[in-house]
Amino acid sequence: MATVAVLGGGVTGLSCAYYLKAFGGSKIKYLCLIERNPLFGGWIQTTRFPDGAIFEHGPRTLRVGTKAGFNAIQLAEELGLSNRMIPITRHHPVAKTNFILSKGQLHPIPRSLPDIFRKTPLFPRPLMSYLFKEYFTKKSILEDESVYDFACRRIGKDVADYAFDPMCRGISAGDARELSLRSMFPSMYEAEKEHGSVIKDIMIHSKLSAFSEFMASSLVQQAVKETWRMWTLKTGLTELIDSLACSIEEIGVSDLLFNSNCSQLTFSGDKAELLVDNEKIVVNHVFSCIPSQELAKLVSQYPVMTNQLESIPSVDVAVVYLEYQGNLLKTQGFGFLAPSFEDSKVLGIVFDSCCFPELNGENKTRLSCMLGGRWFGKIFGNSDSVKEEDILRVAIEEAGRLLNINESPVRHKVVLQKQCIPQYVIGHHKKLEVVDSEIAKNNLCLSLLGASYKGAGVPDCIYNAKLAVQNYLKSL
Repeated sequence: MATVAVLGGGVTGLSCAYYLKAFGGSKIKYLCLIERNPLFGGWIQTTRFPDGAIFEHGPRTLRVGTKAGFNAIQLAEELGLSNRMIPITRHHPVAKTNFILSKGQLHPIPRSLPDIFRKTPLFPRPLMSYLFKEYFTKKSILEDESVYDFACRRIGKDVADYAFDPMCRGISAGDARELSLRSMFPSMYEAEKEHGSVIKDIMIHSKLSAFSEFMASSLVQQAVKETWRMWTLKTGLTELIDSLACSIEEIGVSDLLFNSNCSQLTFSGDKAELLVDNEKIVVNHVFSCIPSQELAKLVSQYPVMTNQLESIPSVDVAVVYLEYQGNLLKTQGFGFLAPSFEDSKVLGIVFDSCCFPELNGENKTRLSCMLGGRWFGKIFGNSDSVKEEDILRVAIEEAGRLLNINESPVRHKVVLQKQCIPQYVIGHHKKLEVVDSEIAKNNLCLSLLGASYKGAGVPDCIYNAKLAVQNYLKSL
């Protein structure tokens, strides 16, 4: 029987521990999860106001439509959260209406079938002409390229500017001109390599392949039938964190340690030794679910691996919650994203009161403004010295200017998340190859999980933890 340690109590670490206990059976003798902060959840934290309104400091919805997305739904069902879920379906007005900022105005992203045959304010040619270009463009032999260059080459500059640029800002608060297509959107990279076209790949592969392995879950069946696009929980995504932590404690022998600092990680033979608050813990395997730069500090005895881990950059993001009395939004939808070249100091604004009116409390307009990311220093300077009132002032000014809101917020909250989103810049896959090679060469009983490596979204982190646990248990 094996003993294992999980470093990090965010959603990745908790999911890893859950799957170890759920699948481990007689193979796992003891599990220890170590979190240095006073709360589990990592970037998933929720402020719940007395009147029922909530503010998510980080991720606010989990998307459906991929294997990782359906796996997250299955996990929620296993945790007994089926009756706690609030879905947004395909037919929900919010799912149909997302906006892009262009020349100071919000324009809806074309989504309906008629839309692809006509010009829109965002795209001077019908979308169908861009799709034709993608279908007939020859595939590239490039090992990697930026997301922006890929979009320009295969689809067109207009789509690169008003779809891929803001999308990268919304997903990773990053610059599409720097981010790796291969690492950010691996399915697009593989589609071009295998079939020569993303559209051809979509036509060949059935949508059933994304959820067929999860159809034993009644909740997945419901999500497919009702065409869910995304979902949250009735009092915020922290419910998922709390349920994971409780379920781990209920299954077998385990220690969940928070406010505990791991200051050293060494390997000898087939064992790993962790120094946690001056106490030594010896285990057969370590699952690292902490940011790559934090892990680098613990494995400095392997300089080649350390250098690669340290070279994965992350960005600071400020999230500002603004609440106004009454319904002040002139347009209803999920929210908007701002391309990097537009006159905007926000990455985007989510219309929380439109997305989930169930969480509004009283009749309010609730907004979440995302600021900074790759452009944090340009707007605010050093994140260690920026003042909260400066972040709040910018958020209020931009919300007022771009959404025509002249009222003052009746409630607000500012959260600065430092180094919260890893940036998969061009060549990211090579860094991971070197790290994997060093782990294998030195025969380290170590698995790397989390947003630093493959897939920064919450469903990706959960699904990759599941796959890593299954592979480890097969090796025992």
